[in-house]
Amino acid sequence: MKILPYVLISLLGGAIVPLQLAIVNAFRESTQASQIQSTFYLYLGGALASLVLSYLMSGGIKPPLIENATWWMWLPGFLGSFYILFMFIAAPKIGAGNTLLWVFLGQMYFALILNRTGLFGLEVKTIDIYKISGLALVTLGGAILIYGETKAK
Repeated sequence: MKILPYVLISLLGGAIVPLQLAIVNAFRESTQASQIQSTFYLYLGGALASLVLSYLMSGGIKPPLIENATWWMWLPGFLGSFYILFMFIAAPKIGAGNTLLWVFLGQMYFALILNRTGLFGLEVKTIDIYKISGLALVTLGGAILIYGETKAK
């Protein structure tokens, strides 16, 4: 199966997120840093890791052709700060598992919109009954998890 390595890489990438969430939360608590300060240090570490990996994998960082980029192409790092910050705010209140489930659902719903509209140069994809059913089942599972969490208290 040609996609299996990519599924495994995706699973590994997904496993990093709750680990990252737990480590940065421990950093925040032990250093008394605010949530946004902890986000800064996470991105600082990520920038250093990207620099090292760039040298190891590509032989260095090549300057981009800045004139070819539009303003919105510089937003991912800015948006990523909010992504991490929002998870840091939610996780202590609803738990890492619930936070990541709802983050995942937010990603999936918005990905459907992006795929359907073709925004930012993505290939337009149809939304079929399988995608809707799968998301509905995961959403129902998330609702059950949150309900069970509130009933346990």
